[in-house]
Amino acid sequence: MASERLPGKVLQKIGNLSILEHIARRFATLEGANVSLHFAIAREEASPLPEYLSERGWSYSEGDVHNVLQRFLDASADLDDHDYVIRVTGDNPFTDKDELARLITRLNVKPVDYAHTADLPLGMGAEIIRVNALRSIRLRDEPVVAAAPVILPHHREHVTMFVRENPHLYEIYVQRFDETFSEELAKARVNGIRMTVDEPQDLSVAREVYTHFERLGRPLFGATEVIQLAKNSPTMFAANAQVAQKPATSVDRRAVS
Repeated sequence: MASERLPGKVLQKIGNLSILEHIARRFATLEGANVSLHFAIAREEASPLPEYLSERGWSYSEGDVHNVLQRFLDASADLDDHDYVIRVTGDNPFTDKDELARLITRLNVKPVDYAHTADLPLGMGAEIIRVNALRSIRLRDEPVVAAAPVILPHHREHVTMFVRENPHLYEIYVQRFDETFSEELAKARVNGIRMTVDEPQDLSVAREVYTHFERLGRPLFGATEVIQLAKNSPTMFAANAQVAQKPATSVDRRAVS
């Protein structure tokens, strides 16, 4: 709720639903996949979120504002080591539900420590981490071996970045969106398509894109449709095409002040 760039963004409306409602709506399509929805929210003074979530009967827990890793650890404390946590951030209302379902199916067949989607428009992907891998990151605060990698401030904020930066320590699976494309071409065709909501311009684009698909009767649209729309109507994505995405090593200044 305390986002500096777009305050209260998770309750902003896109169509007649808040961003959180869009997230819940897409997760509802995973019924039968043994997936439970849980909101790991920041413990913020006078936040309307606890009441908002309670009114809708949604499971949630409150945790550290800036140490998101600890918030995830607390939220998953009752899970077994070999359970999984699906991570979708609160500024991504349009996770590609089919790609996420495909990733879940893959992990049911061949479990790994960490898996994520790739080659999707920014904000439509998801990642899954095994609980024992998540817990192992915390142990890096006090490594047994002096030369072992340790977690840094951006690891606490971005949760899974330690795993990504240390692939030699974990078994990782990357789910390519379309194997017929080279990685270079796959990145090129989604370049400039922002479906995340970090800035006011992002919210404007998200609303316009959602309205387009809702009118077509496709409110749960996926990445394929967004990519095609960007090809056919590039001006629809122009408002936020130049918004600079913060690097994965960035840290909220309030966390270190």
